[in-house]
Formats: sequence, C-alpha cells, structure tokens
Amino acid sequence: MNTTSDMTLLSIEEFAKLMRISRSTAYNWLATGRLETGRHVLRIGRIVRIVWSKELFENLLRQSATEAHRPTLVRNGKGGRNCCALDPDYLQVHC
Repeated sequence: MNTTSDMTLLSIEEFAKLMRISRSTAYNWLATGRLETGRHVLRIGRIVRIVWSKELFENLLRQSATEAHRPTLVRNGKGGRNCCALDPDYLQVHC
C-alpha cells in the first residue's frame, strides 16, 4: 500500500478484502459508477488503484443508506430472467 497524507492506494483485491466484498462486486462498483474514476479510482493504463480515504468511506455509507429505499425485485414463477418483477407492496406505498 502506498500512502500519501490521509489517502492510500489499494489494488482491487486489497479494496475488496478491506470492504469484505468479492472482487467481482468491486469491479461492478467500478462499472456502475459507484466508484468515480478521477475521484476514487486512479487508472494508469491497465492498472487500477482505489484511492482509499475517509471521503470514499463516507460516500459509500451515503450510497448504502439511499439503497435501502430502492424497490426490490421478487421472483414470480420457476426462474429465469423474465420472471422478476417489482414488489407490488413497494409500488403501493411509494408510488
């Protein structure tokens, strides 16, 4: 780990281990923009480093608090991608 003041550069593997998530979840957060390139992510060619700081941790906490209010998907049927739907109770309360 390389430290600059209160920021630390972490590899994807180190970040995933620190957050107790899988590597694929960490890459998913990169792809969906949960981790912002230029702010939380440093890319040099094919090398990706997460800029770990108090700000990143607080940002992830805020995002997780807002995710609690997202609609949930429920399965209807035996499976497959086409068998998911929004929870009707969520729609009645929030819409």
